[in-house]
Amino acid sequence: MTTSQQDPAGDFESIGRYVTRTICDENVDYSVLDTSVLADVVETNVHNARIYTHAILDRRKPTSDDLAALAAAARRRVHQGVTLEAMLRAYRIGARAMWADLSTRRPDIDQSVLTDWTLRYIDWVSSEAERAYLRERDQLVDSRHETIRLLISRLIEDDFPSPRDRDDAARTLGLDSSAPHVAVLIGPTGGSGGSVDELLQAVQQEIRRAVPGAVAVLLRRGTVVVVPGTGTTGIEQAVRRCVTRVTDRAGIISAGVGRPATSLAGLGTAVHEAERAKALGEILQPDGWVHRYEEMSFFDLFRHGDPVDSFVETVLGDHLDGAESTGRIDVIRTLYVYFTVGMNRRVAASRLGIHPNTLDYRLRQASKTAGVDLTSSENSFRYQLAVRLLPICSSSSRLYDRIGPAGTRLTDDRTRTAERT
Repeated sequence: MTTSQQDPAGDFESIGRYVTRTICDENVDYSVLDTSVLADVVETNVHNARIYTHAILDRRKPTSDDLAALAAAARRRVHQGVTLEAMLRAYRIGARAMWADLSTRRPDIDQSVLTDWTLRYIDWVSSEAERAYLRERDQLVDSRHETIRLLISRLIEDDFPSPRDRDDAARTLGLDSSAPHVAVLIGPTGGSGGSVDELLQAVQQEIRRAVPGAVAVLLRRGTVVVVPGTGTTGIEQAVRRCVTRVTDRAGIISAGVGRPATSLAGLGTAVHEAERAKALGEILQPDGWVHRYEEMSFFDLFRHGDPVDSFVETVLGDHLDGAESTGRIDVIRTLYVYFTVGMNRRVAASRLGIHPNTLDYRLRQASKTAGVDLTSSENSFRYQLAVRLLPICSSSSRLYDRIGPAGTRLTDDRTRTAERT
């Protein structure tokens, strides 16, 4: 017969209630628990008192069944809204209360032994409870993320049998189905060179913290963000801040922002616009982080094919004719950068890595060939359009071999110098 069996061990029911009262007095998070949750805490503490008493009197670690029961209670605390910190503090307070109670009831126990085994007990049960709590919380988070992924995917596809079902899904996500929303797509660029899922997840977390009301989820197409709002400017700025907090490496990830959808019924269109803005922005503004469809929609009128090829070749072909076209490609590159930075001489020269006088010379040469003042925004519109469309010329275009796919040779002079070496 063990020591604990010889000892009446007191009334565990009353000990459990005493421990619970002590915890509620010293732990504010437990003092406001619902009655049903508090009843569960009392039951757990009754069991805890029994396990503690046997562990101390028998000087042994609690059995796996004993620890499993406490782990199950820890998993319930996750669903009851008790924080991990509050739960672990409750275990420490409870252990101290049980130590004081047992010390009074059993003065024959050596105090140093009682203290030593109490500290061991706290370590055993706290560690087991913490592991169980974290596993349950992670599973709950994963389940929540999976639900969000499914509902966002269905909203994008408008895959609901009725508007009421769509509205119910929106409410589950915390969205107002009748309010306008902006869709954002964040994903890897063509030059990212590998998986960027970790970056996208980090951006997703930044957006959740920084943008009130935003729902963000990582899908196959990238991180999709749905934000309540009637305009895109503020959202664009917020997304840019979140992206640059995560990485300062341009050309790894970029984002597209669709036009506001008047209701969630139009979310699919908004996400498609965000995708198009991202794709066009990477071509037309390769140094940009975030691209708005409102600024790119004009170019969405154009697609790869003969009409675009023919127009670009007609306007720019003369600049590329000749046996040795390196200098002529320099002119095209100059026009491309000059127009994409808003005809700003200083910025264009810096971007190209050339002296402003060299930029002026190239512009004069281009104007001479074109017979048009290319420094005038009105007179040069046809050339601006042709230069901006140049990166989306198809591979069948005669300009493709000279400029390269998606305008890959429209780099600055410093890059080209490095390529030569």
